[in-house]
Amino acid sequence: MSGRVVDVWQEWDRLPVEVRAAQALRIAVVGAESTGTTGLAKALAAHYRTDWVPEYGREYTEKRAPGPWQTGEFVHIAEQQCQREDEALRLCNRLLICDTNAFATHIWHRRYLGSDSAEVQAIAATRRFDLYLLTGDEIPFEPDPIRDGEHIRHTMHEWFEQALSSQPVRWRLLRGSHETRMAVAIAAINLMFEGSRWQPPSGV
Repeated sequence: MSGRVVDVWQEWDRLPVEVRAAQALRIAVVGAESTGTTGLAKALAAHYRTDWVPEYGREYTEKRAPGPWQTGEFVHIAEQQCQREDEALRLCNRLLICDTNAFATHIWHRRYLGSDSAEVQAIAATRRFDLYLLTGDEIPFEPDPIRDGEHIRHTMHEWFEQALSSQPVRWRLLRGSHETRMAVAIAAINLMFEGSRWQPPSGV
């Protein structure tokens, strides 16, 4: 492959693991509480036959003792989310779907502590993402044992829109049915493969 421009998507299976991890597209699905991020992340990973990274923050929340949140907990959540992303990047198929990321963790810090965390934002600043998919808050809120934010969900959605609009990475707002959201997300992701001889899966 020396001496010519490598079509990394076409040559994917021939590339060393370290190169694949560095070249893989990173897609973050973010949104306020109960807006469908997990279902969308799972469905996109299945569509592209690749891996996805679940939300570590939910796993952590389910195990933590009741009580006020502390900044250190969000630093830990952001660091663990990043570590799991790095592990998954070595196994993914051309792109990695992440159900939230450190960028989103700083919004959750604001939601629970009422302010931003410079430490969490610094962690987020070290990460490269290629596309953000923001799930809309127009769908019904579905409560569960750890969800308690229906009253602040729209405010959180506005925080996400403002934060995404002030950073350089491309992002798309997804609204409507699951099928509509999938179609818009797939169209946005497929654009990133234009010019390659490799073609992503068709359909929704």
